[in-house]
Formats: sequence, C-alpha cells, structure tokens
Amino acid sequence: MEWFIIFLALGVAIGPILYLMPSDRDRYITGLRAVASRQGYTVQLDKVLKLDPSDEERVTAGGGVRYPMVSCARYQLPLGVTLNNLLPLTLLRIPPQPSVSIERLLGDWGIALVDPAQQKALAHWRANPSAASETLTVLQQLPLDVLAVQLDKRFVAAFWLEKNPSAQNSKAQPLALFWPNKKPKAPATLAELPRLKTLDDAMKALLNVVKKHWGVSHG
Repeated sequence: MEWFIIFLALGVAIGPILYLMPSDRDRYITGLRAVASRQGYTVQLDKVLKLDPSDEERVTAGGGVRYPMVSCARYQLPLGVTLNNLLPLTLLRIPPQPSVSIERLLGDWGIALVDPAQQKALAHWRANPSAASETLTVLQQLPLDVLAVQLDKRFVAAFWLEKNPSAQNSKAQPLALFWPNKKPKAPATLAELPRLKTLDDAMKALLNVVKKHWGVSHG
C-alpha cells in the first residue's frame, strides 16, 4: 500500500512536468525558425485565405459572408532594394476542390477574386509575361505545404505550414514509467532541414526573378 501511494504521488508530481515538455514538433519548429533566421528570414505567425471552406465556414450565424483563414508561419525574405514598379501580389496554392472564386494561373497557383486590388496587381503583373512565366516556374519548386507567396516591392514572403512528416508528437505518446526517452536535439543547420533548404532555394530564386524583371531603385 505504501509503494502504491509513493508511485501515485510521483505520478501527480511528474505528470504536469512531462506534459509541459516540448514535443518532437516543438523542437523541429524551434530549430527550423532559428536556422531560417540565420538565413536572413523574418518568421512570424500569420494567416492566409482558405480557398476550400465549407458552406458552414463561409456563412455567419446572421447570414453574412465571411472568408475563413488558415493559420501558418510567414517566412519573409528582404529584397535589399525597392521595386517601385511592382504592385503587391499574393499568389495562392489552389486546393483540389476550391470553393472560393479564383483565377488559376499555372498548375495549382492562382489568386482569389475577392480583392479588387489583387486583380489590378495581377493585370499589371501579366503585362510582363516573361516575369510571370519565370515566377510561376519557381513556385512549382516550393514545398507542397506552402499555401501562398506574397510579392512586394521590398520583400518576398512564403506562408508555410512547416510540416515535418518524420516528427512525432511526444505528448500523444505513452509516458515512460520513470522518465521519457531521450529526445533528439533541435536541428541546427540548413543541411539538417531538407524542407527548409527546398524552401530557401526556391525563395532565393524567386527573389532573383522578381528583381530581374521589375527594375530596382534604392529606397
């Protein structure tokens, strides 16, 4: 009986500590964002328009129209110059069954037809067909969980879900009897993060394409 009480007391004391310990995904995201920062990115939480909301998500209780958003991380890379000829444009990855009005550009990329400013920017962007073609080619190289890319006169940004198929959530795993198994350290280099390397290669190629075609002037 005494041993049972001791183990029960230990469980009550240690349980909350184990719950608060970072999961595999927590460690992965920490390492991912730290390495991205060293590569010149500004990373922050953001949202992007959801292109396949259900009917329930699109209508408020009062019957009004709403546009649901998807939470993600924004990986922003500065151009280092100012592109005064480029109107801000957000290109969205189109899901298999979109339920929002869109205009498809190439493959699974397009824009949402809910913002007149975006339609104006698209028309301006299409006036440079070579730039449009090269940009869309680079977008095909991004990880599949990049939901959108924003082009601006001072930066390019990717809206990323930061998925890691190999990571497990330790909080969903059975607890060890006495102490959890030793977890690997957070990745610390670009070589340890192949998905970030894919993103970085595509984003830097995109940066070069945009600067090449839209002309630069220092701001």
